[in-house]
Amino acid sequence: MLVERFGVITYGCGDVVHAPIIKAGPWVFATGIRAIGPNGLIDRSVLGGGNPLQPPPKAEREARFIFRRLAQQLGQAGSSLERVVRLDQYYPTWRAVDPYHVARKEALGKGVAPSTSVLVNRLANLDADMDIQVIATTSDSGIDAEPVRPSGIQAPKESGYAPCLRAGDLIFVAGQLARDATGAIAEAAKVPPGQLWKGTRIKLETDYLIRKRLLPSLEAAGSNLDLILKAQVYLSHPEDFPAFWQVWSAAFSGRVPPTTVVPVEHPAFGTEEATLEVNVIAAPVEAGSRIKDVECDVELLGPNMIPARGLNGLLFVAGLMPIDADGLVTSARVEEKAPFFHNTVRAQMRDVLEKARRIFAAAGADLQNVVRAVHFHSDLRTFKDAYPEWEIVLGKKGVPFTAVEVNSNLFVPGVGLILDLWGYAPNL
Repeated sequence: MLVERFGVITYGCGDVVHAPIIKAGPWVFATGIRAIGPNGLIDRSVLGGGNPLQPPPKAEREARFIFRRLAQQLGQAGSSLERVVRLDQYYPTWRAVDPYHVARKEALGKGVAPSTSVLVNRLANLDADMDIQVIATTSDSGIDAEPVRPSGIQAPKESGYAPCLRAGDLIFVAGQLARDATGAIAEAAKVPPGQLWKGTRIKLETDYLIRKRLLPSLEAAGSNLDLILKAQVYLSHPEDFPAFWQVWSAAFSGRVPPTTVVPVEHPAFGTEEATLEVNVIAAPVEAGSRIKDVECDVELLGPNMIPARGLNGLLFVAGLMPIDADGLVTSARVEEKAPFFHNTVRAQMRDVLEKARRIFAAAGADLQNVVRAVHFHSDLRTFKDAYPEWEIVLGKKGVPFTAVEVNSNLFVPGVGLILDLWGYAPNL
């Protein structure tokens, strides 16, 4: 068996099956981790029963529950909290972040891995304050993690995570903002005060983030921009995408690594003024010759983007959307005069999974080997319409998913979801 599932949870009346823990080779992926019980509802101890305002704060209780459960789940998969190499967190409110950090430091001590935290509109449980994704190595992998601390780049002391970490042939760079040494957005990343058109804000912010944050982090770890395997980009102003993409693609001489771009509501990041956050996974120079570019004829949001890259069995896929050269795919368009016979979101998901199937096939794998699937919805109520397409692919095995609601504008009119996929392709 190439991929093993642990801790499978069934929601509702068996309509949704979640596989929160996936073991693939020397890696363990934890996806969609919330403080829920076997019934898929937030645990009563987290909610505080009849005294919900008892200390510690609810978000701190929630995070402690998550890390206790996560320690058990990782142990079942042959890993541990000490072997976590990357963390991603989604919150519906900024008020949950500091209490979460208190519990995270308790659980991980000084070994907090590179982290990305983003505010979103809603989570799959409306009374949840956080949804967490984790990557860890197995205890028998022989992969040792080494923090990398680039000169001049510090994580906020309240968070305490490593800005960059190397684990074997993978380099994890935490979510970066266009910050300067004070933690504020750098003046060079902004239009001068009082000026309306002396530069384009998103271009300045993107350029600064690449030159002053990403590049130094990668170089300190023995890598460079051309060795990026996957990038996740969060934009808090969707209309900024065209100008962002001009700068982003130019940084790679037009051949862009797999990138998922997600629109969120402003403000969405730890620095209120920021409009952009980027995290990346890269390879060191000595592993560069073993990177496999997976070419496949699928329509992606940004031009000149590689659909997927692989290294050491892991498959890193660009963000997938139900789009073609004319916008929303024809199969998902609803006839104005006959709107009652078509489920557009299900048709969108079908198109996205077909794109994913072709990419995985080009990498010598199939969708049975998905290890993480993050759904970004314009309206989270449509998740139940999209999910049945997974059952056609995986049956009742369980999907390693999380689903969050982000900006209602997903760049292309009519598009309701973006899918961010990771896979296992041992032949790569």
